[in-house]
Amino acid sequence: MPTLTLVHWLLIGNFSVLLIAAGFIVALIRQQSKETQLLEQQIQQLQQGQDAISKSAIGLGRRMKQVEVKAATAEKQRPVVSEVDNRFEQASRLAGMGASADDLIDSLGVARAEAELMVSMRQRAQTA
Repeated sequence: MPTLTLVHWLLIGNFSVLLIAAGFIVALIRQQSKETQLLEQQIQQLQQGQDAISKSAIGLGRRMKQVEVKAATAEKQRPVVSEVDNRFEQASRLAGMGASADDLIDSLGVARAEAELMVSMRQRAQTA
């Protein structure tokens, strides 16, 4: 039976160390591969989320544009308050403060029948 010399033991030891190192490297590569796959999945999920946010922002922008157009259209269609309307609002306010029909005629220039009607309506509203 042959005996092993120191050189043989060193070669066997080095070979064992190399096998252990190779096994460790293979394990590290597998772990890195799993982590890479996990990171790629997370990146894909983040990209999908970003795409959804982008689409939502675009939809929101379109909706805001529609609302702006509707608001502009409504603003154009809004009736302009005329001086006559303002005059009747002032007459109604003054009648509510106790002004007489003559006061309304003198200060605002409304017709007598309108002034008397406003004073009458305000008096009835206050007594009711």
